[in-house]
Amino acid sequence: MDKLKWIKFTVFVLTFLLVFCTLYVLGLFLQKTHNKTSDEPININLQQPQGTYIKEFRVENNLLYILAVGGGFEDRVIIYDTQSNKIKTTLKIN
Repeated sequence: MDKLKWIKFTVFVLTFLLVFCTLYVLGLFLQKTHNKTSDEPININLQQPQGTYIKEFRVENNLLYILAVGGGFEDRVIIYDTQSNKIKTTLKIN
């Protein structure tokens, strides 16, 4: 009778592990498919005055470097964080 209890316990533990691992793998799969970036354009507000235009830009390590010209100010480089969708800083060019 003790062997039967041991077998029942082993089957219960293995079933639990199988269900848990399956749900874990499905969760990882859904998380990876959910975090994929889309090719859809996004609108961002650079908080620049009217008359400003983008002369050049570059993307490196999730940072968007934008050379902004005009608008009544000196030329400047705006550093935009694409992960947090916020402006990190603005550097003036003399």
